[in-house]
Amino acid sequence: MSNDHENPYGVDGYDATTYGDSFAEVYDQWYAGLDDADFLESIVSSLSDEPVRVLELGVGTGRLVTQWLSLRPTSGDTIVGIDSSTAMLQIAQEKNFPASVSFICGDFSEQLPDGPFDVVFIGYNTLFNVPDESALEACIRHVARVLAPSGFLYIDAVIPNSTEASTLESIQTMATGEEVLATSHHDPLSQRITGTFTHLGPEHASQVRSFAVRYFTPPQLDAIAEQSGLTLFSRYADGRQAPFTSDSYRHVSRYSPTV
Repeated sequence: MSNDHENPYGVDGYDATTYGDSFAEVYDQWYAGLDDADFLESIVSSLSDEPVRVLELGVGTGRLVTQWLSLRPTSGDTIVGIDSSTAMLQIAQEKNFPASVSFICGDFSEQLPDGPFDVVFIGYNTLFNVPDESALEACIRHVARVLAPSGFLYIDAVIPNSTEASTLESIQTMATGEEVLATSHHDPLSQRITGTFTHLGPEHASQVRSFAVRYFTPPQLDAIAEQSGLTLFSRYADGRQAPFTSDSYRHVSRYSPTV
């Protein structure tokens, strides 16, 4: 592992494309059962029947776009997704979404398409794929720039349940039935979690998939949003509006442009 001065992700050879390119071929299968449908449900429940312009940060394979279209099939919404991984976007393109859906290859901490957008959202923990605080600050500034005056930024993220440094290793069975050796290292001082999933079995030749997460606490997110021209509008423990408390392991947060 390198230090942050050598690589902002804290892992040798890791960059903005590593996670997506590494996990693209298994992403939809491994995470098909991810329990986050309430996130999009919470967003669309706040919308009128009028068409809206939507931007998803870290669109990946289009998993959440599929959910959005199923929730608002006749809305006429325009959806733009941005992702740094060409491998992820290739899978999204192959899903034959309607012409109202388009994709852009790019790092959402460096560039965003022109707005205004009524909704900008970022799914389960995807925001924490940014390498460091400066990248997060840049991302939020870009969002503030492209949001419509009445628009909202929605973030779905988890909160690590431990403040202790740890290194874990376990055998996990994925949704496909594949077994992988999962390793993770949590450094609470740098607020980083890094690790690998290594396939077990000769058919995969021990393929290794790496991840690197730089997480931020809700107060840290709020402070960065405030500096960037956004204000916390609401925060719940999930998309069903369960109260957010000090014991919550997840938060669904909604930000609006500062008046």
